[in-house]
Amino acid sequence: MSVSKEEKDYLIKEMDKLTNGRPLFYLKFCANEKFAQDICNGNLYSNTAEYFRQQEIESGERGQGDRFEAILSIKTEKITVYNRETGELWLTAPKGTFTVQFDSDKKIPIVSFVGIPFSEMNIIEADETHTSFTLPFTEDEYKSMTTKFGKYCVVISGKELENRISTIYNESGIDYIFDKIEYCDQNRIDRIQAFNKRAKERYLYKNSDLAYQREYRLAIGIEMPEDHFIRVGKFSSAQYIESDKLKDLYYNVNYKTVGG
Repeated sequence: MSVSKEEKDYLIKEMDKLTNGRPLFYLKFCANEKFAQDICNGNLYSNTAEYFRQQEIESGERGQGDRFEAILSIKTEKITVYNRETGELWLTAPKGTFTVQFDSDKKIPIVSFVGIPFSEMNIIEADETHTSFTLPFTEDEYKSMTTKFGKYCVVISGKELENRISTIYNESGIDYIFDKIEYCDQNRIDRIQAFNKRAKERYLYKNSDLAYQREYRLAIGIEMPEDHFIRVGKFSSAQYIESDKLKDLYYNVNYKTVGG
């Protein structure tokens, strides 16, 4: 059945309500099958902001790590100071860069996922009984997926992952944040405020050039475990697949009319 753009937009909007705009599922990429099995068993390997900074510096490749991870770096073009009463120019300073980062971020564990909400999925078929979707990646993204992200991909139910994390850390009273990364310029006001207030939301900002990563991030207010693993318990919904085969999958949502 062919559906118009307006009908597709309506379907996606209604489907998105089912998950409150959150991802239907999360993708977790890894280098080998052993790591994929670890993820299915709820053993999530974490790293620190410092690790991700060094990864880009050492590899020289943007996206293989991020040298701006959990850092606010603002370039100033010119600084001037005026007398409020007379309006007279009192002081000028040359352009430069100021940077804000926190030593505690060198110990905070971070786990990254790729999150795909309904609003980003591609509808390939729809009728009165079902809607079928594919992932929103381009052909070029599929081709480079193994080298950029990892040979294997674990698919985890969004609801199960979120419930597991909230239950564990809310019950234990451990502070954490798990949400979508905002890709934006360093000088966006809410990004600046997150660092000025030392708010945990500072972990949710990355520069605009990395938006293709579609990252959702878990940052936990504990020191990095010695083995780097965040253990949340085995997932009943998790399955893994070779990353280059993700393009062969489609996702089906069946529905029926409620009432007479």
